Amino acid sequence: MIQEFKKNLDSLLSELKTKLNEIRGHRLGLSFLENLEIEIYGKDYPLKSLGFISQLDHLTFRFEAFDETSLNEIEAGLRNKNLGLNLSKEKKSLIIKFPPLTEETKNKILKTLAELKEEIRIKARKIRDEFLKELKNKKEKGEISEDDFYKTKEKIDEEIEKFNKSVEEIFRAKEKELL
Repeated sequence: MIQEFKKNLDSLLSELKTKLNEIRGHRLGLSFLENLEIEIYGKDYPLKSLGFISQLDHLTFRFEAFDETSLNEIEAGLRNKNLGLNLSKEKKSLIIKFPPLTEETKNKILKTLAELKEEIRIKARKIRDEFLKELKNKKEKGEISEDDFYKTKEKIDEEIEKFNKSVEEIFRAKEKELL
């Protein structure tokens, strides 16, 4: 039961890391653009599946589409993300320039981070509550002893504490990246 609980929390951490990679920081890495989902031809694709991306400086990237004919669609998809990008075509590639972060943008991102942190904690609490409910039912049915109930409950609480520390560390790192 504890292994399944840990697995669910690990899944939440993975979801969190994926979402955080989609939120820009002060210095942008390739992973931000590579995993950026854009809509072309009516479907969402990560940018890395549509072409090669290289980083020219901490705010500028070059994108070379695998299929040159889709460059206009990709450009439109990037514009639709409303990231404030400056896009320009250069031969068969697209130059993607991110504007520097303003104080207002940083504050919006910090607010988004706080909302995301709370959302993840709520999901973790729901998982914890479901497992505790299941555990209590097993105790009431006599499937587990009173001692096993309290030991397992204690382990669940320990795992939640570890999870919350991990979440806090991940968010501190992202906030540090912004400032």
